[in-house]
Amino acid sequence: MRLKAMLLLVMAATGWQSPALAGSTDLSSLACGNHAIELGMSPQDIKSTCGRNWKPAYISKHKRRAVGADDGSNDLFEKWMYKAGGKKAAHVVIKNGEVVRIFTVR
Repeated sequence: MRLKAMLLLVMAATGWQSPALAGSTDLSSLACGNHAIELGMSPQDIKSTCGRNWKPAYISKHKRRAVGADDGSNDLFEKWMYKAGGKKAAHVVIKNGEVVRIFTVR
């Protein structure tokens, strides 16, 4: 534990950052041609705005118990990853059919 704390202090003092510790950058929208994916959109909105040929490179789907729900209901999550040329991959998180987060990994 002390070694980890010491390593973090050295990293902070020198300005060195590991990619594993770098985090992510939230975006308010993600460009798709002349249009953009925005928070609050549905997957159907994305397809009609960006065009049916503009597809994610990868889609992962997950189901989790809804936070604070006593009735045992679940939230449905999808994470769509878009890769554009030499740019960083962008991720669009959809919860229960609505875009709730757009981000890139630093």
